[in-house]
Amino acid sequence: MIAPLIALARSPRIGVDLALARGSALLAFVLMAIASVASAMAAARVAESTNLNELFFAGTRQPWVQAMVDQIGPERTAVLLYLLQRSYDAVIIATAISPLFVWLLGSSAIHASARLAGIRRPYAPLLIMFAYATALTLVPSSLATLALGSGPTVGARIAGLIGWVCVVWLGVIAYRAVRSHYGVARDQAIRILVIAILVFYFVPLVLIIAAASSIIVAAILLEYF
Repeated sequence: MIAPLIALARSPRIGVDLALARGSALLAFVLMAIASVASAMAAARVAESTNLNELFFAGTRQPWVQAMVDQIGPERTAVLLYLLQRSYDAVIIATAISPLFVWLLGSSAIHASARLAGIRRPYAPLLIMFAYATALTLVPSSLATLALGSGPTVGARIAGLIGWVCVVWLGVIAYRAVRSHYGVARDQAIRILVIAILVFYFVPLVLIIAAASSIIVAAILLEYF
């Protein structure tokens, strides 16, 4: 049952085929539970080492905060920073359960993108394989953050580098999975991944940020604060 995971860690080319053919749903759920626990611990470490109150102080104030003070005034900046503080807990919680988002949204986005391209394959094998890939790549990233911390330290920069390497690793596995599971050539596999990222990740994120920014700008123009 664990052989596909070991093979995936050694070689995406071989491991993807094994995970798609012999992946276990039970092991997939266990791996996602482990990944979620590791991510929650890493998120707690980040929350513990981050002090948002430092944004208010002149000695530790970030340049973008000072720019806001200069542009919209200290009172409005204080309100926006307060909103940032209130939403920070939600960001930490979202970070803690990020493996679930990567697993479910990632696999479903790829599958939907393939359907848009007119390719029909069973979803379950991809879902199980993506659980293997998510745990295999995100657990090391979470453990690096847990061990090395966050912030402007050398250890945190190393942890960030490990995180980016893991993201690239996940992308390589996803690419191999698309080629193997949907039986497509390289160019079409890349198109499926690009559409999955743009349509199901990037565009919704841009719309959310644009909506939030519009609300804040409207509140400032109408002098609600």
